[in-house]
This record gives sequence, structure tokens and C-alpha cells, in this order.
Amino acid sequence: FQQVDIDEKVLSVFQQRAVPLVSDYLHKREEPLRIEVLKGSITDSVEQLRNVDVVIGLEIIEHLHADVLEKVPENIFGFVQPKLAIFSTPNSEFNVFFDSLLGNGFRHFDHKFEWSRAEFRAWTDNICHRYPNYSVAFLGLGNPPDDKRDVEDVGFATQMALFARNDLIKKPLATDLNGQSLPLSGVKYKEIYTVDFPYYKDERTQDEKIWCEAQYFINRYRYATIYFNVDRHIYQLPWLQLMDFARKENVSQEELLDILRNHNIQVEGNFIIMPEYDDDDDHGLCYELNDLNLELNNEYNNQCGNGDVASTAFNIENAKDDSEECWD
Repeated sequence: FQQVDIDEKVLSVFQQRAVPLVSDYLHKREEPLRIEVLKGSITDSVEQLRNVDVVIGLEIIEHLHADVLEKVPENIFGFVQPKLAIFSTPNSEFNVFFDSLLGNGFRHFDHKFEWSRAEFRAWTDNICHRYPNYSVAFLGLGNPPDDKRDVEDVGFATQMALFARNDLIKKPLATDLNGQSLPLSGVKYKEIYTVDFPYYKDERTQDEKIWCEAQYFINRYRYATIYFNVDRHIYQLPWLQLMDFARKENVSQEELLDILRNHNIQVEGNFIIMPEYDDDDDHGLCYELNDLNLELNNEYNNQCGNGDVASTAFNIENAKDDSEECWD
């Protein structure tokens, strides 16, 4: 991700907004992300713009002088040739809702112009005519005030053009994509700040991923009583539940079964067969011991002959060996 602006001071002041948050370290991304804050012009054909997929120019073109604005389409649609380009600019028709404008007649002191919807459409149509590999659609941001929507149709506060390269929207390209073979402008964007966000890189093989998921599945469900076959003393786990994960890894049903068998997992029909391990007996022993403790408590209370003892918090496990008294 590259943030480009001509004003180095502004970039230096606000570069901290690109710094990763604590949450970015706690919940790492699945894909790498590098953010580069660069000083440069939107009209420069520079090496850093090669292989850029999306160009976003929000509220920028109205700040450009006519000679600079004229060069923007050549660089963006002729050199960069992104899959998607988004440009927004104020809609001058919406200005009727503002109580006052600045001395230059615009919303901002640095605006060189503010276009109507027709003027903006003429600019975008000219781009699509010069660069027929692109199609354009229009959006808007900022509705008129609720009490004035019926006054007249003035559109949105900000008008937006969404340029899509035709191959992105399943349309044929009119010309070859050879823009990045054009000569560079001979300059380079100045690097103000660069940061690589933390991300999790899974270096396991495909088989290792599937086996880890299978182990999690087996350990999670093998204690579920609905999967325990009492007659055979085995667990029967439906391995088809693993297929959702396997499909995400482009693993077929046959490949999944091979991975299970390679790890000595027995498969019968639609089920993974797991034996009744010794630790199952340990769980049963715990229940037996709990029952025994309860039985001993009852016997002790009966010997005391006092029904109130049973209502106390006394536990025989906490009684001392030499204790001979009954506490009420």
C-alpha cells in the first residue's frame, strides 16, 4: 500500500497513522502488508508504481492546476494501468446548501475548480475514449439535508467515478496492456516512512495442515457420548466433517483419507474409528471415587445420629485421621 502526496510536511506530520496498532500484533494478518508513505506527484511515471492494482484519488483533482490535471490520465491509465481507479471531487451543484463559500467561490481555499456532475462526466468520458480498456460507473457521497431533498435534484456532496479495467469486469480489452513499457519520467518518489505489518506465515505443508486439523477434530469429538459405540467400546467419528477444511486446502476426499491412514488412523466407511483409551477408564474411576466419598459422608453422618450434620459444609476428605467428634 502506497500513500503519495506532494506535501512532504503533511506526510511527515501524519505518518504515525500508518503505524501498526497493538491489535495488529495480537491478531496478525494472514497476508503480508507493507505501507509506504511517499512524496511525489500524481503525474510522475515512476518505478514504484509498477504492478499497482488499485489507484485511489480522493478529493485531489480539484487541487491541481489545468496543466497538471491534463497529465493525470496519461500516467494513471496509460502508464500504471491499474485494475481499478477511483476518483472523487466536490459536486458544485450541491453548493446551494452551504450558507457561504470562500472568497474564491469554492469550499476550500486551494481548490482550482469545482465541477458540476456534467463537467465531471465529461472528464471521465474523455478518459474512457482515450483509454478504451476502461469502463466507468458513478457513485456519490453525502445526501442533501432531509428537509431540502425535494427542492431540486442536485446530486451528492461529493461525486465519485469508479474506473474498472475491462478484463476485471469480464469484458474484452481493446488494446494490449503495454503501458508499463513506456519510458519513466526520470524521477523517483521520496520515501518518508515505510512499515511492514506483522503477519502469520504458515510454513506447514499441506499434509501437515490437514493432519493438525484432523487431530483437533479427533481430540474434540472423541469424548462426545453420541459417537461412542458401547457394544464395540470404540468411538465412531464422522470424518466427512473434515471435508470443509480439506476443500479450503484443495484436498480431495481420497487425499484426506490417505492422510488419515498414513497416520495410522483407522477408517471404516464414513467413520474414523478410535479405541477406548485407558484415560477413559481414569474418568470412570474419578466418578467412582466421587460416589465413594459421598457414600462415606452419608455413613459418617448416620453414625453421628444428628440429621443437622448433613446440612453442614463438612467434607470427610477434609477430616483429620484422629478426629472423633461430631460437630453440629
